[in-house]
Amino acid sequence: MEKDHKHILSCFQTTFDELFLLESIIKLTKESCLDREVTSQYYNLSEEKKRYLSEERNNYINMLSIALDRVKILKDINNQIEEEITYL
Repeated sequence: MEKDHKHILSCFQTTFDELFLLESIIKLTKESCLDREVTSQYYNLSEEKKRYLSEERNNYINMLSIALDRVKILKDINNQIEEEITYL
């Protein structure tokens, strides 16, 4: 039984590592979008296209924020399950 217990905990650690990696990728992507939006990098576009690009970036930033919230929820659930298994 102890071997199974350790294997399950190892799986949780692997899952947690993957969640941290996913979180890092999302954060870097969001920061890149934010940086381009804040510094107004529009690549010599017309005003109409600048508005469109700005709106598109803001939509991506919002979706990435939602994704980060979901990753946090998954990390919290992972921690709760890991704690429960530890006490078995």
